[in-house]
Amino acid sequence: MTMKIRGLLVCPECDAVQRPTPLPPGGCAQCVRCGADLERNKIHSLDRTFAFVLAATMLFTIANVYPLMSLDAQGMRSSATLFDTARELYESGMWSVALLVLMTAVVVPAMQLGAFLYMLLPLQFGRVPRALPFAFRVAHAVRHWGMVDVFVLGALVSLVKLTQIAHVTVGPALFAVGGYIFLLTAALASFEPHALWTRAEALQA
Repeated sequence: MTMKIRGLLVCPECDAVQRPTPLPPGGCAQCVRCGADLERNKIHSLDRTFAFVLAATMLFTIANVYPLMSLDAQGMRSSATLFDTARELYESGMWSVALLVLMTAVVVPAMQLGAFLYMLLPLQFGRVPRALPFAFRVAHAVRHWGMVDVFVLGALVSLVKLTQIAHVTVGPALFAVGGYIFLLTAALASFEPHALWTRAEALQA
């Protein structure tokens, strides 16, 4: 993720500092030293990112409220949400695994969505959030730690195995998590930091 400091661009690959140049719609600026992509002029980048993030937040909320799956074994029925999964692991003595699941499947995704909403929501109403640089750093720092997709893969493997010993019903949260992963990926693909700082500077002028 390219950093912008006082009108200068810092290459994320080789740390070369260079001046930005105006880009045509859909254009791309590359580092003069290593050729890495510095920024792209994506059309309506922030608006599309905000729409994807808002929809992803709604699905993530559903994923934490409704059960992922329900298990019926010989008349004993149980269900679990994302948070319940971490709690059950903790109560079973696997506190390290419980902490890992809680952080990567609940806390970090919530921090990432919260950082993006904090940055983009005020800009939609023509205001610049006070802690914009801090929120940007948070979004950048946690982007590799959200592993909901890995959690879903593990849940699907468990689902296949559990069907051999009990009746398993897929809950709405599992579908919500799948939609969340798709929408968050789309948001990250459409997000352009240059557009964020350009709009913030225009509003502060």
